[in-house]
Amino acid sequence: MRKKNILILLESISEYRVPIYNIISNHHELTIAFYKNDNTKSVCNFRKIRLCAFRWGTIVWIKGKFRKLCEKFDIIIFASDLHNLSYCLLPFFPHKYKVIPWSIGIRSSYVNRYNLYRKKTFLDKIQYEVFMKSDAIIFYMKEVLSFWKDYKIDDSKIFIAHNTVAVDQSYVISDTKKKDFLFIGTLYKEKKIYELINAYIKVKSTINGNMPLLHVIGEGPEFTNIVKVVRENFLNDCIIMHGAIYDEDIIKSYFQTSIICISPDQAGLSVLKSMGYGVPFITRQNAITGGEIFNIHNEIDGILYSNESELENILFNAAQVPDKFIAMGHAAKQYYDNYATPLIMANGVLNAIDYVTR
Repeated sequence: MRKKNILILLESISEYRVPIYNIISNHHELTIAFYKNDNTKSVCNFRKIRLCAFRWGTIVWIKGKFRKLCEKFDIIIFASDLHNLSYCLLPFFPHKYKVIPWSIGIRSSYVNRYNLYRKKTFLDKIQYEVFMKSDAIIFYMKEVLSFWKDYKIDDSKIFIAHNTVAVDQSYVISDTKKKDFLFIGTLYKEKKIYELINAYIKVKSTINGNMPLLHVIGEGPEFTNIVKVVRENFLNDCIIMHGAIYDEDIIKSYFQTSIICISPDQAGLSVLKSMGYGVPFITRQNAITGGEIFNIHNEIDGILYSNESELENILFNAAQVPDKFIAMGHAAKQYYDNYATPLIMANGVLNAIDYVTR
């Protein structure tokens, strides 16, 4: 089969997506167009085009000869965010190219959380029309299919590109190095980072002997306030505030020594990063998520807890009896390797491309 000319339409290009795009580019001629930020640092084996966008409130419209650009390609894959009218209207205009929306499949945010059981809204019905007019659909997680089960979407045109991030493929878990706790991510109050800090302080006061260090990796609005709390509780030697770290080798080294990775109220791509490095992810069962929380199998490769008291018990047990959590880490790594690698994600996209061109 000849290589197809593929255009992926995004808001920004993320560095963590480069491995997936590079795999796709091994099979097809890939171009990525974006209108906001190019955050890539590593080698990109695909072309990039910067688009010019007009914003009216939250609505985005691509200026210039956008549709003429699209006509140069065989297949358009677009981020189906309804705020971008230029992208989401493509299936409705006359066109020869194939169109494929790629998304989490359900509207969610910090305010309106990912909820597969909520009632459909007017905007959901618009999203459904976008799906129906498209030649194929790519979702990040299979669980979102249950949200659309009452709608007549042809199952044969739905493909899952399992949302993930890359880890060092040569990484090997070392049980003997496991001794610390880890938080990694932007420090927003919405993530309930203080729930973790307070639980750590309480557990430390009850433990006889050494308490595992808590490494906090990330910047954000709450960084200064957390540093203040740590200082006021004389915990500078126990809770280590690293700030942002972007070097993958350094990040890997902290996962290497971590018994657990905790993020009380957000389960995003850090779930996959943690599992890929063999560390069980600990989060609330109703945490903010884009669907990544469904990778966690409770008490098998991570833990979903319901209240602060349960978090305290988890920290206490991980400090006193780490072997249980180290075993969970091995299960997490096995899950990642079997179901959530960049190759598996890229294959979901490639399968959708094959479907619309058969």
